[in-house]
Amino acid sequence: MPISSNVTAVEQVLKLLYKKGVPNLSYNKQALLSKIPVVSDFTGEKKVLALQTTNPQGFGADFTRAYAHRDSAESYRRFELFRVQHYGFAQVAGEVMRTAVDPGSLVNVWRNRTESVVRGMQNSAGRLIYGSGTGRIGAVSALGTTSTTVTLSNSADVANFEAGMYITMYTSESFAAQYVDFSGGAPTNTFSSTNMVRKIDAVNRDLATGAATLTLDTAATWPAGAIIVRDGDGIVPNGTATSYDTNARSPAGIKQWISGSLIGQQPFGNTLFGLDRSSDKVRLGGSVVNAAGKNMVEALQDLESNILFQGMGYPTAIAANTLDIATLKKSALSDVIRIPAQDPKQNLNYQSVVFLGQNGAIPFIEDPFCPRGEAYMLNLPSWSISTAPGGMFQLVDWDGVNFLRLMDSDDYQARFASYYQIGCDNPGSNGYLYGWGA
Repeated sequence: MPISSNVTAVEQVLKLLYKKGVPNLSYNKQALLSKIPVVSDFTGEKKVLALQTTNPQGFGADFTRAYAHRDSAESYRRFELFRVQHYGFAQVAGEVMRTAVDPGSLVNVWRNRTESVVRGMQNSAGRLIYGSGTGRIGAVSALGTTSTTVTLSNSADVANFEAGMYITMYTSESFAAQYVDFSGGAPTNTFSSTNMVRKIDAVNRDLATGAATLTLDTAATWPAGAIIVRDGDGIVPNGTATSYDTNARSPAGIKQWISGSLIGQQPFGNTLFGLDRSSDKVRLGGSVVNAAGKNMVEALQDLESNILFQGMGYPTAIAANTLDIATLKKSALSDVIRIPAQDPKQNLNYQSVVFLGQNGAIPFIEDPFCPRGEAYMLNLPSWSISTAPGGMFQLVDWDGVNFLRLMDSDDYQARFASYYQIGCDNPGSNGYLYGWGA
């Protein structure tokens, strides 16, 4: 009599085979963030970035008149940086810590949980480095009715969102903004964790199908143009203040630093870190070019020439969204150069792209976290990330304890913190394009 050999007959003795390890599918590179040096020397209350903006004016072709201005002096200015704080928590049950290890688990859950929290903090910092200090990571495209679906005004901003993220919305990016009441009530300055926080259940990242959307856990009502921030990262809306210094929960990103002719407009107030930049917006705030309607390469040329005209330095890199750089490659093949990657770990077909600047080739930094339609010509040596001693993403272990045993459960918890600020000691050698490719 033949013996059945189909799977059903022997399924009780078959093994479940898994590929070793579990890949983390979240973003694993923070392109611009990784290019800026971290200086772990930020002790005390504030850190001063001092710069000289003018020379003495006691000179000239006429001796008498030059002598008359002999008492003129050079002009010094200073930014007084303060730290912002970001925190991360990893929590795992004691039983899981003991059992979710080799060979009983595909991953060491405790190690993977802590590493993943740090990666999440890195991604958050990688987004906020492009910000204006308000915590904005997206905006609503149109007036919404009561729904669980949010359509983003800029589909590429979908890179800033993850399923499981908690978000808050504000009526605008102005420092006079108010919290959006998701229940349909009037915007208010008073925070309610019930009416003003929603969890993202799903993210539609397929840009080929149309607008990117977020699916919330509970239906909400939102106004057109409302800005979206991670819960707790945003501005403090109080209806009166207009200064970044009094509202900051997020670091001053490069858009805040390099706001040039936009200084004085919201959210770019005149004052940044205690310094009123309105007296010399370019030297204290960089060059800004509206690229709308311009050829993408010509817009880059215009911005570079504006920066070089100031004579304070030259750009060494251009940060832009990955999708915008792809558009540039397709539309301006003769104006950009592709060079083989120097990294032997890269695929052999990989090529990087550079812009032919007046002082030589300027490499692009392709970053999905850079807002689409924007490009930043940066003098990278002028930038730094100043952190408290211990590094940018540090384990909170001042007492020598790497993790805590919670008193009311079987859980263990590790805590991470960032105490840092982004600074630029030569804003005038940098530039910002908006409306790029529009």
